[in-house]
Amino acid sequence: MDKFVTKAFLANKALSLVPAKLSKKQVDVLVAKITEAGGKVVDVADADIVVAAKAPPSLGDHQSHVSVEWLQDCLAQKKLLPLPSRKRASSLTSAEAPMAKKAKATTGAITWAKAGSIIYCSNVIATPASNAPVKIAAFDMDSTLITTKSGKTFAVNDDDWKLWHESVPTKLRSLLDDDGYVLVVFSNQSGLSKGKVTEKGLKGKIEAIMTKLQLPLRFYLLPENDINRKPRTGAWDFMVQEYGWTVDMAASFYCGDAAGRPKGLDHPVATRNASAIATGKAKKDFSAGDYKFALNVGVSFQTPEQLFLGSKLSLHCDTSLRDLGFDPRSLLTDARAFEPEPASNPEMVVLVGSPAAGKSTFCATYFGTYARINQDTLKTPAKCKQACLERLEAGDSVVIDNTNRDTKSRKEWIELARKQVCNLAVAKAATVGVAVRCFYLDLPKPLVFHLNAFRALQKQLHPEAAEHKSDVPDMVIHGFFKNMVVPTVDEGFSSVVHVPFARLSNLDAAAAKLLTSFLL
Repeated sequence: MDKFVTKAFLANKALSLVPAKLSKKQVDVLVAKITEAGGKVVDVADADIVVAAKAPPSLGDHQSHVSVEWLQDCLAQKKLLPLPSRKRASSLTSAEAPMAKKAKATTGAITWAKAGSIIYCSNVIATPASNAPVKIAAFDMDSTLITTKSGKTFAVNDDDWKLWHESVPTKLRSLLDDDGYVLVVFSNQSGLSKGKVTEKGLKGKIEAIMTKLQLPLRFYLLPENDINRKPRTGAWDFMVQEYGWTVDMAASFYCGDAAGRPKGLDHPVATRNASAIATGKAKKDFSAGDYKFALNVGVSFQTPEQLFLGSKLSLHCDTSLRDLGFDPRSLLTDARAFEPEPASNPEMVVLVGSPAAGKSTFCATYFGTYARINQDTLKTPAKCKQACLERLEAGDSVVIDNTNRDTKSRKEWIELARKQVCNLAVAKAATVGVAVRCFYLDLPKPLVFHLNAFRALQKQLHPEAAEHKSDVPDMVIHGFFKNMVVPTVDEGFSSVVHVPFARLSNLDAAAAKLLTSFLL
């Protein structure tokens, strides 16, 4: 048996399975799974150990049966050491037992893969059994695990990094070996999609960080503005599904620097950069994206200062000080039911609202029987007016589904309705007119930006659904609010109804969850 073990040592690609208290059937099952995964099993019969040479990391599901620590010690000392004790072997081979809490975590070769827009890698040999709850310690990368050597906000090249603080490796090792956590990193990397960094350079940087830390880590890089980009939870959901984990949500946490902390002048040592604690220059966080990610996932949150430095300052620990901006979590519960007054005669309804405010959804929900006049569909103002006239002449009600942000744009529709009244009066010798009501979707700008992100994500998730639209450029929304004139009855409307965010009854559970999550 020793010659096979020695050969495996030299290859540095071996896993040892200790079959103490395992039946032949259990050993056969393990051997079959190793073989299926591409590994090679040698000398099983009458062996004290089973050696699986070149077994890939995908065997993580079965690592509760693996004596990695013993094998690594043999490799490190370049000699065959005594086998683990029967007591130790029993703890390692129990089919129901998870990995020993304080077993030294080990690393293997770094492997890269891609799923959709997610670029991810791992150097993990042993992964928790899928039937055991997993405690996840998740981290942002920049300004959390590392910072720039240059002192600049953004790295000037792929080598411009250093550990955020000297305590980082020690704390991560403690979370692994003492507390039994799985270490995961989620990092937005829009610079990759914008061409500011290369995939090769970014991967090289990640591999250098993993080599420096010498810890089992999983990195998820998120370059696109899609469901995977934090604070959205697509990458987290993918990870959990990929490994089939049941996550211990109460024990798991996320750590990041984008915490929504205010300017810290009232906290003289509350700085963001661990290397400059004594300066007392605490700047406002650039966003609350990391804290929002933790809230979306449903785990607790810590700042780097809190986790790595043990800071007790309220600026670092008190979540009540955080500026989250628009909070969508109660969006559906706070939304009010809305029902417009029915019209007894044909009428014109003019909608007023920002792009992405939900005008088309409002139109379909409350005025589904009206002829919808929309310039995105008809392309030109002339075609819109012609279609409107034709439907009014046919005795139909119409709804003008455009932004109609100022008095000038709304005046054209009011005058068209009045002209139609004259035509009807001549034709029917009556004075029955076409009333014009205005419905103003009175939504604050932050809510509109949230709805804009929501509809873009819905389009990405369900590209086949015609009702989902792409997002509107930010400058278009800003332009609407800059030039918006609130409508009044003085313009010629029979009434102006201010509509707050109305309750949406046609959302499925997944869409409702997305709508009430932090998206920006």
